[in-house]
Amino acid sequence: MTEVSQYQPLNCTFNTVQRVFSANIEQATQKLSEQSLIEYYNGAEFLAKIGQGDALSIAFLKTMPWVGEFYGDGSIQKIVDFAYQKISRTPNKGAVEPFLNSFIDVVGHTNNNQLDEYLNLIEYHLSKTTFSVHGIHDTHASPSLIAMLANMHLLLEQLEFEGIYEWINYGLRYFQDHPERQEEYFSLSSADSKAVFQRQRKGLLFSDIEREINLFQRALWKTDFMYAPYSPNFEKLEHFHPYLEDKVIRLPDIYEPLNGVNACKRYMALVAHLIVHHQFTTKIVADNVSPQQRFFTEIFEDARVEYLAIQTYPGLKNLWLSLMPIVDEFDCDDKHQSCLRHRAIMLTRALLDDNHPYKNQIILDYVEKFKALMSAGATSTSDSLSFGLGYLIKTKSASDALASIYFENTEVTYRDDNRSMWLFIEDFDEEDNIFEHQKKSEEENEEDIEVIPPHYYDEWDYTYKSYKPDWVAVYERLHSHTNALKIEQILDKHSVLVKQLKKVLDLLKPQNKKRLRYQEEGAELDLDIALRSVIDIKNGSQPDTRINVDFEHDSRSVSVLLLLDLSESLNEVVGQSGQTILELSQEAVSLLAWAVEQLGDNFAIAGFNSDTRQKVMYYHIKGYSEHWDDAVKARLADLKAEFSTRMGAAIRHGAHYLDLQQSDKKLMLILTDGEPADIDVHDPKTLIQDTHKAVQEAQQKGMYPYCISLDKKADEYIADIFGSHYSVIDRIESLPQELPKLFLSLTK
Repeated sequence: MTEVSQYQPLNCTFNTVQRVFSANIEQATQKLSEQSLIEYYNGAEFLAKIGQGDALSIAFLKTMPWVGEFYGDGSIQKIVDFAYQKISRTPNKGAVEPFLNSFIDVVGHTNNNQLDEYLNLIEYHLSKTTFSVHGIHDTHASPSLIAMLANMHLLLEQLEFEGIYEWINYGLRYFQDHPERQEEYFSLSSADSKAVFQRQRKGLLFSDIEREINLFQRALWKTDFMYAPYSPNFEKLEHFHPYLEDKVIRLPDIYEPLNGVNACKRYMALVAHLIVHHQFTTKIVADNVSPQQRFFTEIFEDARVEYLAIQTYPGLKNLWLSLMPIVDEFDCDDKHQSCLRHRAIMLTRALLDDNHPYKNQIILDYVEKFKALMSAGATSTSDSLSFGLGYLIKTKSASDALASIYFENTEVTYRDDNRSMWLFIEDFDEEDNIFEHQKKSEEENEEDIEVIPPHYYDEWDYTYKSYKPDWVAVYERLHSHTNALKIEQILDKHSVLVKQLKKVLDLLKPQNKKRLRYQEEGAELDLDIALRSVIDIKNGSQPDTRINVDFEHDSRSVSVLLLLDLSESLNEVVGQSGQTILELSQEAVSLLAWAVEQLGDNFAIAGFNSDTRQKVMYYHIKGYSEHWDDAVKARLADLKAEFSTRMGAAIRHGAHYLDLQQSDKKLMLILTDGEPADIDVHDPKTLIQDTHKAVQEAQQKGMYPYCISLDKKADEYIADIFGSHYSVIDRIESLPQELPKLFLSLTK
């Protein structure tokens, strides 16, 4: 290395630069080769003389020792040349300092052979966003380069270079001619920017395997919990853990492989752990239990529920153990740091792993106690509390209170935050009128509370032939209810039609068994055919070998989703009848629901409307597992028509649930009175084309979307959406008669 004393002070007039140089040259000398040190010295002098003040040299002097050490000889000079030629000599000179500062993050998130790749990325963005007036010359700086450089640590941390280019290209496609919106996009503050960013992240998106994970939980546990993914890294929720609450599983939206376990199996491990907690854990009061006591109680409870699950599904053991860290027994020095987490992770491993490497006698004793308890059967969450308290007492150390805590490799990533096992008593819980508090609160907030977080869906952009990722937010709610008597009155009003339908339904109802004759193998012998074959043999003729009878169930395997447009236009009064379109729809749906109940088909009813892409409401009126009872009738009786018709998002969300049904035929009936529209969309083709794309997506999944339109102008657009799979009912007054008949014809 060249000695610092060989170098004279920089040849520049900025005292501030000289001071920073003096403070950093010793460190630069230790890190850089002789050639890189020369580049460092010359680069600082050069940047001080290009007329942009002292800030560039100061930023350069502070960051380049690490850059030169990491990227090697020639890298510092390459960065100086790029900063001057590509940025400083253009209208973007204000971005030179952020560009130099960005290397603090770039060094930590790239390989030492990726400097050119990073510089090419910056040059690409500059060339696409630095624009000229009337094509004369570059006169306007990039409105988004500085914003992008400010987020470079996030981009490089979570995206590959290919993903960053995709993210940039999306922003250019839509906002190249809108400087303000472009800056918002590249600062990662707009919804679509975040959505595209999420899609390009490293790893496996949960949305890409949601169907597989849902089938996994249905197959093993016969449960159907919904999912609400969150983004821990992007939302700065590094210590946010998965959990299951209110029948919704909150889990990370993306996983990378870990310990040789692929992302899909990591999701399976997580979901399995959450569900076994739901099945085997009962709440215990937490108010008199300290955080450390809860910590070790949760370890024993996690092991208890997993042990119970492994008895039914042994393969889960290897999956869970493969994601469980192994630490050395003597890694933690309890004289200088708290070893609480170190003791915890050793215990965690030992409770499930028969081949664990630990020799600590207290751990071995509690492993034996735990196994004896589990072998005896009839365990409970209270047993975990008892074990947790005892283990903490046996192992408690004065060093547990030290500020320095051993954290390395102590987290089991698939486990939740164990909120399901603790009951915290609030002040009002012990009052006599606790339920009055709860009831009042529910009544006051019934209209304001969204039960679960929104589902995000792509929307098709026909102009660019591509999707806008996670563009639409769909909120689910159970529809409000009123008196179910209104629906009973509707059925009484149409009693004549009900009788006619009943005759048709009796013919369509499945029989228990259907006999199949002339079978070579079957359940019974067909005596008539068998005798005839015996006669043929005696006559020297070739006998018929199909002498058996078999049976098959003559049942309808149909799942139906009726999707109702509940937009404002349904409040229009029809003709001289005095009834609104909404009231006629209620009558038609009531008759249809009654008919489907008679047939025994798997049937659900949902409604939708929208108030911009940020809020598409999806109302559950009847679930697949519900019968046509007073609760469903009460919801149907309270239908309201408001807002707009963003149909594509509703079809995608309805298809999500219909796809989960196990039927040979899956029919989606969409009842609407107009074309797709919303107040934030000005090109009418946009939502028409998006709805057409949503219909195609449903068809690709094996569904049969069919539209019943009440719009007299539907011929102008409906074929563009549904092809030939639609019917237009011009006389809306006839809807109650036509809808059940149309359903029966579609499901024969």
